Amino acid sequence: MDNVGGVDQPKRVVAIFYVLAAIALGIFLEKVLELALGYAGVNDFAVFSDWTLSTVAGFALAIATAVVVWRIPKTQQVSLEVALELRRVTWPTMRETRAATVAVIVASAVAAVILGLFDLVWSWLSSKIY
Repeated sequence: MDNVGGVDQPKRVVAIFYVLAAIALGIFLEKVLELALGYAGVNDFAVFSDWTLSTVAGFALAIATAVVVWRIPKTQQVSLEVALELRRVTWPTMRETRAATVAVIVASAVAAVILGLFDLVWSWLSSKIY
């Protein structure tokens, strides 16, 4: 990590995120291009031994997008600020997480019961009216 202005800059973490985002975008674009070529009736031929045209084009677009986005100074600055902010976050303990999860489950169950009762009442009233 680089030290700029007395603050550690997590460039490595941000770079790893961009690589992972490019891989995810490449997989998505591969599938989209595969569908588009299929609907257009174009043969998705093998460019390399195991890579089809949609795979190569999808990953090429994803890599180009990641490089272009990384080279925009404002995007790079915001990415580094987000990574720094995530390092400063106080994450909840396992006990706090369990307590919050139980609270959400109980609140959801209570809401489901209330909505179920409303549904029963309205269906009973509707059957009396109609």
